Amino acid sequence: MKRAIIIMAKVPVAGTVKTRLQPFLSPRQCAELAAAFLRDAAAKAKSVCENTILAYAPADRKNSLENSLRDENTLVGQIGATLGERMTNAFEFAFGRDSDAVLMIGTDSPLVPAAFLRQAFELLERGADVVLGKTADGGFYAVGLRKNQPRLFENVAWSSERVFRQTARNAARIKLRLAQIPESFDVDALPDLAVLRAAMLADETTRRHAPQTYEWLLSNSDLFV
Repeated sequence: MKRAIIIMAKVPVAGTVKTRLQPFLSPRQCAELAAAFLRDAAAKAKSVCENTILAYAPADRKNSLENSLRDENTLVGQIGATLGERMTNAFEFAFGRDSDAVLMIGTDSPLVPAAFLRQAFELLERGADVVLGKTADGGFYAVGLRKNQPRLFENVAWSSERVFRQTARNAARIKLRLAQIPESFDVDALPDLAVLRAAMLADETTRRHAPQTYEWLLSNSDLFV
């Protein structure tokens, strides 16, 4: 099967990303951290699949995005009024490029290992219609499909603890075979950042999952004194 990975990302511009980490972090530091998350996600995706698509928002900040990346990716602006619409349109773009299995990931779960992404593709290639990677807060960090499924993302309360449950319910309602990869967590608020830092300081293997993020943590260690 021809694989593709979509990375859904906000362009890391100060004042528009990781705002729930303010005022502990300044807007500039939030943007730097978001850029580190993005670079790690892009590099991880590229290690699993050469065909990587970065769906970015806002669509008019392409130049700022290109300055944050080190790997070559196909860039496409996000289109749609809701997250569900933007995801559906990004999947449509990927499948329109003759992909047979498409995995979509975000950038806020830096500790997800590449092995989880490979497992998602394996599950799709063994017959699953949809693969989800759940986050501890009730959302998901990854969704994989073998064909575009717009109804999968209907009537989902985005940015709530019901996202995973409602998406899984949609899959059952439209009779899609659902498989799951292991759970992880998003870094949205200060407690999440503390968990991330503790995990990375304690374990070298964990640091390899997100080297740019680890570098940012080291260079900003004075914040955590």
